[in-house]
Amino acid sequence: MSNLPFYFPDNEVNLRVGKLLILLDILSKSTKKDLVFNLERIAQFEFLTKHPILLNKILTEKDKMILKLNNSEKYSIEAMFPNRGQLFDFTKIKILLNILISYGFLDIKIGLDTQVYYIINENGINHANQLETIYFQRLKKVLSQMKPLLSMPHSKINQIIQSYL
Repeated sequence: MSNLPFYFPDNEVNLRVGKLLILLDILSKSTKKDLVFNLERIAQFEFLTKHPILLNKILTEKDKMILKLNNSEKYSIEAMFPNRGQLFDFTKIKILLNILISYGFLDIKIGLDTQVYYIINENGINHANQLETIYFQRLKKVLSQMKPLLSMPHSKINQIIQSYL
């Protein structure tokens, strides 16, 4: 008897590239500063898109409007048992960011703090606007709810996330 292959859609490159592109598009619109999205910040916001229960806890703590979650967002194994390692393992995100840069969707800048920052450009915005499936529409709603978190320091958001894990 042969083993059946399992397909994990969350590891599919095109899906993850699209998710990152939309993340940078949606959240870049609400900030006045160019240099917001370094690797750690991107990983943090991507983690929260995968775990909207945690996002709602943070939004509740900050007296912000929460998301209405569907059953798969509340009761999936990943939702109930988040993998905190995703907050600190940047290997896959680096690869995806390099893909976006090679397609000409992102620019990079080095800040005064010698951090590398990723900035979506016009080409990336145009491509993100073309991603209109039901999945990406839901992702855009989730990301829109995260806008109030942009004013919080990375360390504070991490501290709140860790307190719920």
